[in-house]
Amino acid sequence: MMSVVTVPKRIYVAAVSAEGGSPLNAFDNCLVRAGLEGISLIKVTSILPPNIEILSSPPNYPPGANVPAIYAYAVSSNPGTLVSAAIAVAYTKSLTLVAEHAVVGEDEERVRGYVLKAVREMAWARNLEISDIVIKSTSHRVKKVGCSLAIVTQI
Repeated sequence: MMSVVTVPKRIYVAAVSAEGGSPLNAFDNCLVRAGLEGISLIKVTSILPPNIEILSSPPNYPPGANVPAIYAYAVSSNPGTLVSAAIAVAYTKSLTLVAEHAVVGEDEERVRGYVLKAVREMAWARNLEISDIVIKSTSHRVKKVGCSLAIVTQI
């Protein structure tokens, strides 16, 4: 019997922004900019094992791989609009917690504050003490169709 339970050992964390000819292309261009152009994402929720290693560059996934990912993105086709995204990875002794957020019309500082507050509340709800937090974020002023993406992919 094949098991569908996987436990990641490493993650890649990125926050990028890009333009495109359509919302889909702006999102896809974010994936390309993040070095994730050859994979399909499987959206998962925000709990990882403790002491997970963060890679400093995109992993070499096999072409067409289905990759578990925690992500949020905001896209707009209104020129001059601000799109922002952030993701926080918080280490505790028993779990690694992830909070993601993306929004149209708020700046990078606000989305960073949102994910910081959210990940702290996640730890509080589980009675866990955070030992370290890594936050990645991005903001982009839309020219034609813009997207901001914050993502954790699992390896």
